[in-house]
Parts: sequence; structure tokens; C-alpha cells
Amino acid sequence: MTLTALDLFSGAGGFSLGLKQAGVSVAGSVEADRFAASTYKRNFSSSVVANRSVEECSDRWLRSHFSDVDIVAGGPPCQGFSVAGPLQYGRLDARNALVLEMARVVKCVRPRFAVLENVRGILSGKLSGARMALDAYLASLQEARYFSTVVRLQAADFGVPQLRERVFVISSRDEDALKAFEPLIQRRKLSRLASSVCFGDLPTLNPGEGTDEVVPYPRAAQNKYQLLMRRSSSGVANHVAMKHTPRMLARLAVIGHGDSMKDVSSEHGQRKRNSGLIDAGQRYKMNCTRINPKRPSISVPANFQTIHVHPHQHRMLTAREGARLQGFPDSFVFTGPRTLMSRKLLEREGRTDEIGLSQYNQIGNAVPPPLARAIGETLLELCDEF
Repeated sequence: MTLTALDLFSGAGGFSLGLKQAGVSVAGSVEADRFAASTYKRNFSSSVVANRSVEECSDRWLRSHFSDVDIVAGGPPCQGFSVAGPLQYGRLDARNALVLEMARVVKCVRPRFAVLENVRGILSGKLSGARMALDAYLASLQEARYFSTVVRLQAADFGVPQLRERVFVISSRDEDALKAFEPLIQRRKLSRLASSVCFGDLPTLNPGEGTDEVVPYPRAAQNKYQLLMRRSSSGVANHVAMKHTPRMLARLAVIGHGDSMKDVSSEHGQRKRNSGLIDAGQRYKMNCTRINPKRPSISVPANFQTIHVHPHQHRMLTAREGARLQGFPDSFVFTGPRTLMSRKLLEREGRTDEIGLSQYNQIGNAVPPPLARAIGETLLELCDEF
């Protein structure tokens, strides 16, 4: 059986890629960010790619393009549900309401399945006052006679060399099929991979070296994971190392596996703002965390260029190395700026045309393709059994 899917808030296309690998035909995507949409178009040339917000997609337009899709998948912006977002300051994020936009699309095109992905914070996230975002989403789909189940999945259990737990809300009009989803996907669990599987066959880089263009592999693949990442690829792209100051290089040189900024001595610590003085009391737990090659990596977030230190080289990860930790094959090329200044600084300088998602952002925001593949394969199995 062949299923077709629509990917909302698609970003670069991690969810779409996993579904495609599972055997699902991806009819199209909706993504507001122009850089992420450009990456999506580069890698899914035969799909309809709408570079606009989901709110701008009218019911009429949706029905005209996607009335026959079997799956609506989507990961609405998670910042408002994340402890690293506005929530840490006690503020609600207006983007939380986009979960209801996903519900609107599902009710409009009426797919066989809907799959919403988000961080754990969505379980307690709010729209306003005491109104819970997830409860509102579930109630909206229930009005359209959809049943739903909420599952928490760990990416490391599905072939991703990274610890990354996410919440998935699976909805269907077939209650019996829905009840079988979690038992079936649990059967797809694999042995966890150490992060070392991602490295070793890629070009060795010093800070500031590398290119976005495709370059040949310098050595043979050293394990099955590297062979999988190389499939259909003639070489490596998006492999550019960040430049580092002498002070940063000295700091990185003393950070051991699994250690981070909080573990270095005061001479390598954080400087006081607008001062050359060392702030002996300032420590950021996650900044400059050197990956332990013997374990799955810590989660890869949108700002991983300031967090993950290469396990063996004294530099932060390249975009390609982050993509490997997410399970993107080397044939998947990311477009747009490699890094970007903060939105506030860009707006202050009037450079609003440069605002968007960098390659690092696109990678960190994505659903890991191997996890999405496991979900797609499970949905196909449900269709065969029910």
C-alpha cells in the first residue's frame, strides 16, 4: 500500500525524509522560513513546497492540493513549550496557538492519520490562562471524530546516535488501529548507537577550514552507520568548521569527554560583559560540551554550534557533523546561510532580509529522519492490518 503525506511546519524536511524512506509519498510541505523552504525544495524537487505560514493556507487551497493525502504530519514551533524559550521568563508564546492551525488543516483535508511532533513541554504548555495547548488540540480533532494517542519516543532507540526525547500525538478515525500504534512502534526499537559512529570518515578540519561544496571522502567508511550516511552520496557538503579565538581554542583544549563550560577552571571561564575580567561565578552547563564518543550524543538543538564540541578535534561541530547526529544522509544538502546573527541585532541594523533559519537552525529543529521513518513504517503496517 502507498500512502501520501503533507508536512506542515516542515523546516528543512527531516520528517518528510523519514516518511519517504519508509515508503510514504510526500505530496508537499508548508514552511514559512525562506531558507528552510529553499533547503526543502533542493531535496524534494517533485513535491509542492509552499513558502508561507500555515495560517495563510486557506481551506480552499488546501483541498485543491492535498484533499487526497493520507497523513498530515507537523511539528509546530516548539519555542513556547521549551524550557529554553519564553517559558523560562514566565511568558506565553503566541506561536503556541499554531497547534490549532494544524488541527484546522487536519479537519479540512481529513487524512487517515495525523502526526503532531513537539518537545515534552507541550504536555503542560498553555495557550492562555488555564487553557492547555494539547487539550485544545485534542478537543478540536475529537470534534471531527478523530481519536488520539500521545506517545513519548526516544530518538536513540530508533537508530539516531543522539539522546532526544519527543512527544508525538497520533490521531486517526480508526480507534482500533490507533490502539495498535504504540505496541507496533516499540517493536522497531534498536540497540543504541554511540556518537562515535558519526565521525572518523569525514575530512579532518581545523577551525575556519572546510567548504559548503561537495568534497570527496578522504577515507573509507568505518562502520555500518557511515555506510548508511554515504548512500547515494558522492562526497561531503556543508562541512565548514567555525573560526575560534585563541581564548576559545585554549578553553576547548582542556574540556574532556562529557565535560562542558561548567567544568573548566576560572582562567578559561566566561568573561564579564563589556569587560576583559573573568566572571568566576558564571557558568553555563551546556555551552562547549565535548561529545563523549562512547555514548549517544546529547540532544542537538537549533543553536548546537555553540554547544557541541567535536569528540577529538578542538572545535565546535560543522553543520554536516550535526546532520549526521540527526540521521540526515550526506546526500541531503542544506542551503541558506551557515550561521546568522541574532534577530535583534539584524533588526537593529535594518537587515531584515537576512532574518531566517541558518543551516545549524534547520538541522537542530528537524525531526530525526530515522525516527520519522519508524513512524512511517508503523503507519503503513497499521494500514495493512486494519
